[in-house]
Amino acid sequence: MQRVTWSHYLKLCFFFFILLNGRQVINSQNDVMMQAFYWDVPVDDINRNGTWWDSLAVKANDLKSASITALWVPSPAKGNWGIWDMGYGIYDHYDLGNYFQKGSIETRFGSRNELSRMMAAMHDTTGGKPRIELIADIILNHIYGSDENMEPNPAVKGYVFDEAFRHGKQFVPYPANEIIWVIPNAKPGNYHIIIKGYHHNFSLPVEMRGYDFQIDYNGQGFSDNYMWELEPNNGLGQFNKVLFSGITCRGFVHYQNDVDEYMIRVDSVSDIRMRLTAREISGGNWVWSDQTRGLYPFEIWYDGKNIAETSLQAHTATGIKYPEHTGLGEPNYSWNFSHFHPSDGQDWLGDWGTDDEIISNTKGYGNDLNTFSEEVQHRMNDWGKWLVNEVGFDGFRLDFVRGFQESYAASWVDNLPKNDGNQRFVVGEYWGNARRIHQWVNTMADLGAHVNAFDFPLKSVLTDMCNGNTDFDMNVLNYAGMVRNNSNHHLPGTNVVTFLENHDTGKEHDKWVTKDWHLGYAYLLTHEGRPCIFYPHFYGVKLEDYHYKNESVKIPVELGEEIRKLIFIRNTYLDGTLEVLSQTGNPFPNVDTKNVYVARRQGNGHKKGAIIVINNSNESKGLWVDATPSGWNSFNNKKLVNAFNSSGFTRVAADGRVWLEAPARGCTIYVLEEDFVAYTR
Repeated sequence: MQRVTWSHYLKLCFFFFILLNGRQVINSQNDVMMQAFYWDVPVDDINRNGTWWDSLAVKANDLKSASITALWVPSPAKGNWGIWDMGYGIYDHYDLGNYFQKGSIETRFGSRNELSRMMAAMHDTTGGKPRIELIADIILNHIYGSDENMEPNPAVKGYVFDEAFRHGKQFVPYPANEIIWVIPNAKPGNYHIIIKGYHHNFSLPVEMRGYDFQIDYNGQGFSDNYMWELEPNNGLGQFNKVLFSGITCRGFVHYQNDVDEYMIRVDSVSDIRMRLTAREISGGNWVWSDQTRGLYPFEIWYDGKNIAETSLQAHTATGIKYPEHTGLGEPNYSWNFSHFHPSDGQDWLGDWGTDDEIISNTKGYGNDLNTFSEEVQHRMNDWGKWLVNEVGFDGFRLDFVRGFQESYAASWVDNLPKNDGNQRFVVGEYWGNARRIHQWVNTMADLGAHVNAFDFPLKSVLTDMCNGNTDFDMNVLNYAGMVRNNSNHHLPGTNVVTFLENHDTGKEHDKWVTKDWHLGYAYLLTHEGRPCIFYPHFYGVKLEDYHYKNESVKIPVELGEEIRKLIFIRNTYLDGTLEVLSQTGNPFPNVDTKNVYVARRQGNGHKKGAIIVINNSNESKGLWVDATPSGWNSFNNKKLVNAFNSSGFTRVAADGRVWLEAPARGCTIYVLEEDFVAYTR
């Protein structure tokens, strides 16, 4: 029987303290997640067949043998773009690939049954196989709609006609192109329509302030056939005559309070439909522009009266209704304008901020949910419960948590069904600076929700290290990321998920790691925090830029094996805190700390830890350091061996000094000779 040491006793006490207080049991720091998708994963769009759940299912045993403990999988709900949607254009929360909507039954990733089979394969523990947890990507701040979901929206009409003034301040206009202006059942006769622009930057050239005005008044629909508006055309009886329905009129907002007038003639009772789209001239071409440059039908004159206030309606894609849901626990409800910003005469839309702060009223994506609404909160909380109880997800990744207030997120987390009495694993995407990430995690804790955050500051540093050369100063690693932060923004490793690449950074070449990925993973998989490896890095998938198809990077196949070895190191030898010896261990020659980083990580109760050496120079290089920090197990007079090749070794002197080195642009991990366990695949 193993002797219970004092350290074991303390760990048991801490475990029961957490359990009794109803908080999340802290995940072991040898847990390794995988983001099990990337942007534009393969799909059979011709046959409307999603294949991704099946492709993951067949890898279950391989992932378990690599000691992956959790998979972060895509948002499983049906998206507005159907079989092409990566899940972030979320449309129907309860359609996981089992209702015909948006052109297909399946989502981009497959059917509801295929999702269930994949989850069963990951959860299967027969024969002593380890269980892999499933972490679902969750979107809580928006729902996308399209023209089929258009409804009259008096809140948006009022917001536009007030030119986004609320509370004595001008806020961000509603995107011009997302409104269809409608005069229902317009009587025959002449209509003079006066278009006005507002909230434009009038220091820009006129060519930057263009617009398309699409008009349909005889049921012809909108078209790209266009005519240019001609000046003078200022609403004082001077107008451009629109000769036929369905045409697009192109014009410019010349100055503040500038207006353009158009005249159309309706021959029989008909709906007049109008859409305004901000445009500009760039490189000699008429191109898309910032849609928050406000545009609207300022006045509409018919039979000597301005009917804009009385008869004109603003239609938005907020009237969402779904097929009848028949599955267990699936509600049947619809959405309308009151569920989204702006919801009423006091509500507003804000900008993206200036310091990565929370932006809870910003229409960045789709229809921005009014997250202050009790009904919206209740619906979202119920969805979270359903995803656990009926679908079987273990934890969640929250998308764009900058986009809603912490109390909304904390309520969602707190309402999730508990996992053996403990809060489920939740990690938030707060893409921002260290201060804001730190603030978000702690505010959530104050509200009763223990959450993790992705370490974006560390991603930035590791990208610079991998892509750089000897000019990158390895001393930057001493305080890199949220765990090592020394600017009062530190978070414990149990609140941090570290990563080298994700689906967002992986779709844009200016954010990629393009070489020496192994250096980044050598850091991630030996340091504190819960590392999240990237599927393309593990399986050697070529990354292609979403916007520039000629930009790509091929991931070397051998990187997957390097990652497997590093996971083995983490599981076998490591846990606990870390000390940077190239900073505190009296390094010599001190000048070489610019290229050589040395850190010692504590052990796991079975092994006494390891020393990690990362070298970014173009030649083999090392440092003399003191091997044993104060209060740690002594390595004096010990033989340290290369964890991957025990024939490579070094000896710690009686005074604790040791020479440690790594190959050019490489890493060496040293362990005690008596702790050595050979890596096997």
